[in-house]
Amino acid sequence: MADEYLQTTGQSVEPMLHEQGLGHLHVRVYGKHIIIYSGERGDGENRARLTQVASQHFRLDMAGHRGRWEQTPFFGTWPELLTQLVRDFGFTLIPW
Repeated sequence: MADEYLQTTGQSVEPMLHEQGLGHLHVRVYGKHIIIYSGERGDGENRARLTQVASQHFRLDMAGHRGRWEQTPFFGTWPELLTQLVRDFGFTLIPW
């Protein structure tokens, strides 16, 4: 089960995505991961995840075309990574 910081962070990520016009995206917390997905709540296509690597630092991972997680070289706080995700990888977040 995810710790309280991760749960709170996960609850903050979805509204930030929706503010960016990405209302079709949802978030769930699983272990040390904040998973961003599209589709129905609880069942959808994985898009990206933030994996907790230190108390308040994360690594950005992207879902490949076969649904497997692929690590990126990007690390930072969740707001930094969310900004980078929307800015540099926005094409992976559009509805399809």
